[in-house]
Amino acid sequence: MTAMVLGHRHGAAFWHLPSWERLGYRAFFFLRTGGVSRAPFRSLNLGFTPGEVVEKVQANRLTAFRAAKLGPAAPVLGQQVHGTRLRVVSLRSQGRGWHCGDDALPGTDGLLTIAPGLPVGVATADCLPVLLAATGKVRAVAAVHVGWRGLAADILTLAVKKLSRQWHIAPSQVRAALGPAIGPQAFVVRGEVLALLRAKYPAAVGEKPRGARTAGFDLWQAAQTQLEKAGVSGKNIAVTRECTASHPARYFSHRRDLGQTGRMLALIQIQVPKGRKNKN
Repeated sequence: MTAMVLGHRHGAAFWHLPSWERLGYRAFFFLRTGGVSRAPFRSLNLGFTPGEVVEKVQANRLTAFRAAKLGPAAPVLGQQVHGTRLRVVSLRSQGRGWHCGDDALPGTDGLLTIAPGLPVGVATADCLPVLLAATGKVRAVAAVHVGWRGLAADILTLAVKKLSRQWHIAPSQVRAALGPAIGPQAFVVRGEVLALLRAKYPAAVGEKPRGARTAGFDLWQAAQTQLEKAGVSGKNIAVTRECTASHPARYFSHRRDLGQTGRMLALIQIQVPKGRKNKN
């Protein structure tokens, strides 16, 4: 299984994948440390959340951009709605959602591109960020925002299929990285949601329900199950299993902080080969 490594640069902390970098991809899951935001958004808040100072988020994003050595194009982000809309983007979309939230691509929970040097990303504070990289003849990357609704609607299956239909990429050529998210000990589901998820992902639902009508749900397990069913090899799936709700010094958590919190970003790009001008 591919290993993630915790790195630090320019004051920011992030999970990254050295083995992917050797293949020409840069993928990062940022922690909350190293920024300029004040409580309750302290300190590397990378989301334009209500009550936050826009200029602080912009400064934090610049710190993250430099720490990851991304670009040269500005990242593309979507206005996430817990849906299944996946968009293919090119350099024409660079910077959408990066400098302010209002111009992020509307109703979008996944971004795909073949443009070298164009980062795509998702913002999270409990939901699961998933980054995909295709390693075949066609190089492509994707960033997907995955919550229980997305898992129930098979958003990762749709992402793998879109890579295949758009660029003829076989699922066996896809690598996946699953970042920090709320863990099953903190993410308790009940009622119709529990019944739906138990039927679809029985291995991801806790064996010992907390009371008669509740149980913990494992986002990582469910996502890995969905990816493997879509044809992605288990050996090509990297997982952090760091719970956002359980590590307040490292991660923002919407559930733990009752909505008064910031956002982390997960970003991925295809590296620009030296000496090449990007026209995508």
